Amino acid sequence: MNINELEHLTGITKQNIRFYEKKGLLHPMRNSENNYRKYSQEDLTTLKTIKLLRKLDFSIEDIHKILSAQMPLHTILEQHLKELQVRRQKLEACIDVCKDLLETNTESLDLDGTLDKISQIERNGGKFMSIIEDYKRYSAAQRKRSFSFMPDTMVMNPTEFSEALFQYADENNQKLTLIKGGMYPTFELDGVEYTAQRAFSRLGATIHCTMTHPEENEIKDISPKRKILYKLLNGPYILLLLVFIMMAVSRQSIGWAALVAVMIFPYLLWVFWIFPKCK
Repeated sequence: MNINELEHLTGITKQNIRFYEKKGLLHPMRNSENNYRKYSQEDLTTLKTIKLLRKLDFSIEDIHKILSAQMPLHTILEQHLKELQVRRQKLEACIDVCKDLLETNTESLDLDGTLDKISQIERNGGKFMSIIEDYKRYSAAQRKRSFSFMPDTMVMNPTEFSEALFQYADENNQKLTLIKGGMYPTFELDGVEYTAQRAFSRLGATIHCTMTHPEENEIKDISPKRKILYKLLNGPYILLLLVFIMMAVSRQSIGWAALVAVMIFPYLLWVFWIFPKCK
């Protein structure tokens, strides 16, 4: 392909294509006869990748790292997502202040007070986003520590046990490696080692899998205070509270509403007072 064809296929102007070449993102070959650039299918794919990443607001430097495999894409995506969240918080602060200014007499505008308000919104928002992101990581780590599932059979022998484990991995698009068979098998699931055991209930057999080395899954950059809070949020209290709220709404009773208010008070206390103070 020549550059005109590439422009037509990608919607990227010739000027930008040459700019990406200059920045080392694109490496077309040259026609030995006339020294014109020749673009391959690989160049087309690379240019579409650049277009996508630019639309996601990636910098040229980060795109270069991705294309040259200097850093894993997943790592750069995580970093970029955090940057976008910080910028979103700043934009939200600007939107809130602009709305307030629309209702304010600009002749008596309190400049210092407005600047302080923007700073306060940014500080609170940054802390809140940090707490939310830490909670997501903590919850994911807790789910990874142990899990259970119900197999299709009663798992009466080691062969059925192994088949049930492999079926679970296959259904969840995970890679399983059996380390030790038997009725208490050890296996790796996506590189994490687990031990498993079978239990019976009225509904049938259940396989419980527990991480062999949970200390390796410990998130060390989250403070102990926050971990205590996240553990409470992951507990049965929230589910119980939702049940009572639904019952109060369905019965439309003042007594039930009062009970919900009593139950929700400590939760609100955690969220709006203790929660922001957790470092």
